[in-house]
Amino acid sequence: MGDRGRAFSGNGHRRGAIPARILARMRGTAQPAGAPRHRAPTDSPPNPHEYAFLIGPLIDAVTLRRAEVEALDCGVAAHEVLLAAGWVSQDDYATALARKLGVPVVSWDAELDVGDAEHGRAAEIGLRAWRQGRPCRVLAATAAMPDVLLGHVAALQERGIGVVLAPQRVIDAALEARFQPERIDRAVRGLLDDRPESSARAPATTSQVLAAAVSAGLVIGGFGVVPDATYAALTALTALPFLCVTLLRLVALHQAMTGAQRRMRLQWPLTPPCPEWFLPVYTVLVPLMREANVLPHLVGSLRALDYPAAKLEIFLVLEAADAETQAAVLALELPGNFRTLVVPDRAPHTKPKALNYALQFARGDYVVVYDAEDRPQPDQLRRAWEVFRHAPAELGCLQAQLNIYNPRQSWLTRQFTIEYSALFDAILPALEQLRLPVPLGGTSNHFPRATLISVGAWDPYNVTEDADLGIRLARQGYRTGVLASTTWEEAPATFGVWIKQRTRWLKGWMQTYLVHTRDLGRLNRDLGWRAAIGFHVLMGGLIVSALLHPLFYVLLLGHWLEGGLLTPAETLAGQVVWTIVWVNLGICYVVSILVGVFSVWRRGRPGLAMFALLTPLYWLLISLAAYRAVYQLARSPYLWEKTTHGAGRPRRRRR
Repeated sequence: MGDRGRAFSGNGHRRGAIPARILARMRGTAQPAGAPRHRAPTDSPPNPHEYAFLIGPLIDAVTLRRAEVEALDCGVAAHEVLLAAGWVSQDDYATALARKLGVPVVSWDAELDVGDAEHGRAAEIGLRAWRQGRPCRVLAATAAMPDVLLGHVAALQERGIGVVLAPQRVIDAALEARFQPERIDRAVRGLLDDRPESSARAPATTSQVLAAAVSAGLVIGGFGVVPDATYAALTALTALPFLCVTLLRLVALHQAMTGAQRRMRLQWPLTPPCPEWFLPVYTVLVPLMREANVLPHLVGSLRALDYPAAKLEIFLVLEAADAETQAAVLALELPGNFRTLVVPDRAPHTKPKALNYALQFARGDYVVVYDAEDRPQPDQLRRAWEVFRHAPAELGCLQAQLNIYNPRQSWLTRQFTIEYSALFDAILPALEQLRLPVPLGGTSNHFPRATLISVGAWDPYNVTEDADLGIRLARQGYRTGVLASTTWEEAPATFGVWIKQRTRWLKGWMQTYLVHTRDLGRLNRDLGWRAAIGFHVLMGGLIVSALLHPLFYVLLLGHWLEGGLLTPAETLAGQVVWTIVWVNLGICYVVSILVGVFSVWRRGRPGLAMFALLTPLYWLLISLAAYRAVYQLARSPYLWEKTTHGAGRPRRRRR
């Protein structure tokens, strides 16, 4: 990755690339890989003299005592608290500890070669490496408490083995540089190699191509032989997606108004909050691309998360070609539990590829994804953990509710807010209660890390990797729940930004639908017929309705130009067509508007309710994006049109 990549790797957490099982052994504690690292508090505080070497040069006695008390509460070592809080830097800590232990310390100007086949084999004997042409064992300064490391150093030196100490960020950088080709290859090709049927990169199946050809042939032949009957049949058939979407919204409206969703969420045991030491390590992944202008707000929001800093690792995931954001990150003073990663420049240039790369460095038992403009509620991680620890093992993901902090910036942001309120406050909870597949939103997805890895993580070739992952979770027997916590986002305020984002979403939904309909028999076996129908209604219905919606207006316009808009149809086929058109437009609009009105009203934004009346116009814009998505799907299926952030002004809200 070069010097720049190595420099970025060191800007943060102390463990990063070394697996948990190795760190456990370096502490002298037996611990299986992937097991939660919960440690009960001991009966007595840590030895007050163990960290005495820090007093004076780096911190005072009061700060050390404060760190020891917090470490006791959280079940971690005192140096973990000091580093995570930023009271001591990794380099300063390693230098001071090396002086105490009487061993050299590796700095950035020293060459550290981790050698071959040593990824993930450090244990208590240290990481085998070469330094200045000589073999040695490298111990991470933060891998264990000082007295434990002192024992390891003595044991190695008794065997005549040279020992050096290094900040964890230096070891992380060396490992990242050494194993970067393997990791980026895994990020790009992991799902494609392991489960090609689940990757959007794999071609369409013969049955899909044949079905499309037969359908087109039947339509063309029908219009040539019996045009009136074909016209009526096609109209009735295309009305089905509208009807299905309407029924889903009607169910969501009924559940929201009757409080069924609220009652469902209160089924989780209401227990006292668990102690700090019981909390798991949580990993936050934040993929960034051309986001220099929102970085200060982002860091502020992440620092506001109510979670022990020593048990929270935050990755800012940057792109190699994005020098502007890299420079902006270097200009910030990041807390000690932040770490930056630079994703190598390799196609496809998508968010899921960056997430796959970063996931390989995560050590948390749970993982959450946030976007650059996100403002999550501070207690969201604690809420998610409380649900996970009481939920059955089949709960594979929690989707926090998303909403908008700049609704009054433009007409588009108002419509976007109504849409988001309806989707995350009414429709997704309805899908959850009906046990139907839940397509995830692109942010605030909380996962057990083991579950995320077991299902193949994200598809780097799908431009709505969130929706695809939600369906894949359902197919492998996992449930997705809606978390009663809000993450505030920025809605695109201009048409140029909005159309690119919506095109990408619709193109990704098309990719997702094509991927999961490659084998309809297997889809039905995985989901069950009821959930499979729900998938077709949700994904297929939304795509088809967006494409066909303008055609109804074309029919109305043509009939009006012929002077027969209010004239009864002369044939039975004509009566069927127009009955379907009017029923679809009328009921679909009414139900959708009611869902939007109720959702924004419940969010405490009644002033937006009147703008829900303009839903028909907003849907026409969505249809425009759908046709643009079809064009892109044929020409540039993996093109990721970046959404520009930073135009709206975030406002803190209580809900």
